[in-house]
Amino acid sequence: MQLYSLTGVPPERQKVLVKGGQLKDDTDVKTLNFKPNQSIMMLGTAGELPKEPAVKPQFAEDMSDQQLAQVQQYPNGLINTGNTCYLNSTIQALRQVPELEQELKRYNGSMDVASGLRDLYRGMSSSTDAYLPIAFINTIRQRFPQFAERGNDGHFKQQDAEEAWSQILHAVGANLKDPQGSSSFVDKYFGGTFKTTLRNDETDAEPEKTGEESFVKLNCFISKDTNFLRDGLMEGLSEKIEKRSDVLDRNAQYTLTKKVDRLPKYLTVHFVRFFWKRDVGKKSKILRKVTFPMNYDATELCTPELRDKLVPAREKYREVEKEKVELQRAAKRAKFQELEGELSKDVNKEGQISESKKTEFQKQLAESVDPALREDPSVNSTGLYELIAVVTHAGASADSGHYQTYAKNDKEEGKWWRYNDDKVSLVGEDKVEALAGGGESDSALLLLYRAVSFTN
Repeated sequence: MQLYSLTGVPPERQKVLVKGGQLKDDTDVKTLNFKPNQSIMMLGTAGELPKEPAVKPQFAEDMSDQQLAQVQQYPNGLINTGNTCYLNSTIQALRQVPELEQELKRYNGSMDVASGLRDLYRGMSSSTDAYLPIAFINTIRQRFPQFAERGNDGHFKQQDAEEAWSQILHAVGANLKDPQGSSSFVDKYFGGTFKTTLRNDETDAEPEKTGEESFVKLNCFISKDTNFLRDGLMEGLSEKIEKRSDVLDRNAQYTLTKKVDRLPKYLTVHFVRFFWKRDVGKKSKILRKVTFPMNYDATELCTPELRDKLVPAREKYREVEKEKVELQRAAKRAKFQELEGELSKDVNKEGQISESKKTEFQKQLAESVDPALREDPSVNSTGLYELIAVVTHAGASADSGHYQTYAKNDKEEGKWWRYNDDKVSLVGEDKVEALAGGGESDSALLLLYRAVSFTN
């Protein structure tokens, strides 16, 4: 018992080792010839024997989507109240714009779309559970009666997510005006401008007319020859129209061309997949596959004047990104060796760029930006964009089927959140790249691009 009091190991678990082996209960201690203060070894576990845990550990691959969401703190899903996936997907895509959420927090209005969206985001931020957006749904249906339309069965009809996106931005823009009332948050962060040129194709005697036109989204038109996003966007910048010519004193054909003169920080692209089919009385869907990039260079859409301002910063950005990759490759090659010289100051063995090198990169990039663009955080100063959200549609028409949103997870490279109403899951980038269309399965309807950041 003396050993137990000294060590806390119960006698039944004590193993005392002496010369020749383990000390047995019937061993005569006198035969061991112990000397004063001689050390002996005892093995054994103190306290209670380990017990099987009351709650068995559960591994990620064995968990349901709901369990994973709780453990990994997934963002909120939104509960579908009946054909409201078009609105849920729009809300989740807009939430990818943190500047909008911050602006809404400062807004003190009430009983309008902006305050409804503010309160919705506030409620979503207070919990990780799936959220019921019933108050915002009611606000939208009151403000825009087309979203309150019911079918013959008395239930609310499915609606077009692009229409919801456009109407919400229009209403929020009207609410979030600057103090002078000359422009709105939406105009600044989502809005761009075109320089337009109208030319009479049938005579040189009529001078060209130039003008300016604003936009909050670019349309990607889909024809039998459209295979890539670029094709559809370029097609949308030139169109033939017929109008009366005062010079010819008759109707004539004109060409209207557009060039972007201002690129917003957030660029929305709408795939024009739906058209009115009179014989069936619904918006039918163009199923053609149209590939879109994860990173997009919009400089080819711009006026020569804007392009000249963007190109130096664009090239510097690409140069910096190339240097980052080279540093990370060098670190990978030297992973099991010592990093030498300047390399050791710029990157560690895990490929992480040092803070001093990041600061140097940011300074180089900032200095390359045109002074006229540098002071405005709401514009794109390089012409380069990264994809951050995709609103998709599955089905054959706009008024049926199902809408979802895929949103970039900025905290984990190559991962995206998939918002399927109240179900939220994490997917790889390959799932997003597969949303180009080609059938009635999920295909991109809206793309949301964000100007590349100098601070990443």
